[in-house]
Amino acid sequence: MAPSNQMAIEKLSEDLLMEILWRLPVKSLLQLKSVCKNWYALIQSPNFIYLHHDRAASIAAAANTHCLLVKRFLNGGEGGVTLSFVPNETPVEDMDISSTGLDVKDLQILGPCNGVVCLTRFGSSPPIVLCNPSMKEFRVLPESSYKKDHMCNLGFGFVPYTNDYKVVRFGMKSTDLGIGGIDEAIEIYDLSTDSWREVDAESPVEFGFQCFYDSYVVWNGDFFWHTYHQRDGSPAIMAFSMSNEVFEEMPMPEVCLLDQYSEQKLFVLKNSLAMVVYPKWWSNPFMLPPEEFPLKKSFDIWVMNEEDIEVSWTKKFTIGPFQGIDWALGFRQNGEFLVESGYGQMMSYNLNTSERKEYQVHDQVEDHEHDLPPPPYVQVLPYTETLVSVKRL
Repeated sequence: MAPSNQMAIEKLSEDLLMEILWRLPVKSLLQLKSVCKNWYALIQSPNFIYLHHDRAASIAAAANTHCLLVKRFLNGGEGGVTLSFVPNETPVEDMDISSTGLDVKDLQILGPCNGVVCLTRFGSSPPIVLCNPSMKEFRVLPESSYKKDHMCNLGFGFVPYTNDYKVVRFGMKSTDLGIGGIDEAIEIYDLSTDSWREVDAESPVEFGFQCFYDSYVVWNGDFFWHTYHQRDGSPAIMAFSMSNEVFEEMPMPEVCLLDQYSEQKLFVLKNSLAMVVYPKWWSNPFMLPPEEFPLKKSFDIWVMNEEDIEVSWTKKFTIGPFQGIDWALGFRQNGEFLVESGYGQMMSYNLNTSERKEYQVHDQVEDHEHDLPPPPYVQVLPYTETLVSVKRL
């Protein structure tokens, strides 16, 4: 056989192998890494990892089999808090994160970004943990030199041209009136070096951070959060570019600027930034449960337009009115709208077919106080498994 034909066959065999392997789940691929050195090198290669994650997302979208990563509060927190997988048709699978040293009751999840999430505590005190849930991998970040007497806050993201994951850490100054501006010191952790470094970035001192519960996202590798102007309390969207390492204010939907008393939540809908606007819980004057106070809520879904020279927003959907729905939780990759109903029960609403689906992620909360509005009892992240290792150096 001519050398050129032999090379063509070898190339074809490699292409066929790639076609077979990137269709397999992470669990199977981790086992196949031990077959031979060539397979190990192939499965470990950045190109294969990227193609596998991209293919897994496409297959899940077509088959509507997206997994959800859920922080579940049991009985309003009295029964504990867990981090769990909620696949489409299989039982809930809880994750053991006890080895990380995180207090699960104060758990905050940033991400996901290419299948990796950042786990921390509210207030962002140590430890900070990078996690690949599909591989059950954890990396506890080294402590930074940040002032221990400051309330620290985090952003998380990815730089594609360096294939590196970053955590940005900055804090809030304490004042006589409470929490003030962002501190001058800004630190960034790079997974590639497993170390923190201080950066000379201009701080957006007039803004607060994450004052809206769970209203933050990773989008196109950068971190975005829903906050407010300290001078007048008006809402704002801030972004931190992981590539350029700078802060930037983003435009808000005009309705959010006019109506500061609505609930406003920042999400990602089919690769676009989205803002969901709906009535606050305290529009129920006596904080009664839904069966005693039949409040009906409609949800307006605004999507950011990137094609325009100036960024703008368009209202794409109005969902509802629904009775007994408390909080917007986000979107699955196929566009299903996720909400919380009945103190911790999760429901999805298909934007195309109007079909509803209940998710029994945990026991319903029965005992609750009526004098304070209840927080969301679940945090939900659409998730696609990945081979990205957070243990790499």
